[in-house]
Amino acid sequence: MARHCALIAGVSGAVGRALGKYLAAHEDWEVIGLARRVPPRSLDYPVISVDLTDAGACRAALGELKNVTHVLYCARAAHTAAVREPIDVNLAMLRNLLDAIEPVAPGLAHVHFVQGSKVYGSDLGPYKTPARESDPRVGEYNWYYAQEDLIVERSRGRRWSWSASRPHGVCDREPVPRSLAMVIAIYAAISKELGQPLHFPGTAGSFHALYQCVDATLLAKAIAWISTAPACANQAFNVTNGDLIRWANLWPGFAGFFGMKAGPVKTVRLSEVMTDKAPVWERIVNKYRLKPTPYEKTAAWPYGDFNFGRDYDIMSSTLKLRQTGFRDSIDTSRMLLEHLGHFRQQRIIP
Repeated sequence: MARHCALIAGVSGAVGRALGKYLAAHEDWEVIGLARRVPPRSLDYPVISVDLTDAGACRAALGELKNVTHVLYCARAAHTAAVREPIDVNLAMLRNLLDAIEPVAPGLAHVHFVQGSKVYGSDLGPYKTPARESDPRVGEYNWYYAQEDLIVERSRGRRWSWSASRPHGVCDREPVPRSLAMVIAIYAAISKELGQPLHFPGTAGSFHALYQCVDATLLAKAIAWISTAPACANQAFNVTNGDLIRWANLWPGFAGFFGMKAGPVKTVRLSEVMTDKAPVWERIVNKYRLKPTPYEKTAAWPYGDFNFGRDYDIMSSTLKLRQTGFRDSIDTSRMLLEHLGHFRQQRIIP
């Protein structure tokens, strides 16, 4: 019999999907997913369709979930690349979920929420590295801070504790759009079809700067650990693969995987230059008899622009997490090539 019951918000995203899959494979966990739209393919656990921005809908959908012990919050409000994540909407979503589940789940023991390295201002310009969880907040208030302030204040005097994970550069071996592995895979496949070398689409500074990634499954393991280890209660933890990379060192390997030449840096905005490539993608799918994947669901190009476009080091220390006893790590270069190989095996890419 399961000892824990996880309610995973945002289960259709890269982090939530990997977390649900990981927990569902362990008999200690019962899993219930939440998503605005139920994923089309069947999963190993039930998924409830609910709009977290609607307080009434949350109360109606979650009112019977009395066995929930862990809320694992991986959701985020939809936004465009040109607009920063809205603070008010993201805050309301988390509040609505807690307002709905707290009164009906007497065994609620823990609330975990996923943040990111934007906590340290990694999106604003060069910042102090390696970033540590004890670093002071940057001057610009954001939705991560708002959610953390809500959770910290709300947990006072409650039965449940809280925690937060701070990943960066999430990569998933499953074909989800918001994964750097998929961005690289689809970009490379289209470049090859157009007879182009594999240029690095970001900036020259980003090409040579230190960078970090995290495998979605490793992140799922870390979230499970952080959410159940007493030593992790009421704290935030950086989570990465544990190593650092430079795209300049990895790019020739990606080109070799696709049988291409590695071209020089050619800075472009993927969210602009890839918008008209649907016909090219359809040609690739038909030519190589790939699994039909709609072009708009292949890769989140703004996510690529964000991760390839910064001219400074992106580094988070994971010492604090390791000191709690979590020891898992992954070689990022090997991980990305394995992800590409899995996409090919699954006939997602040629």
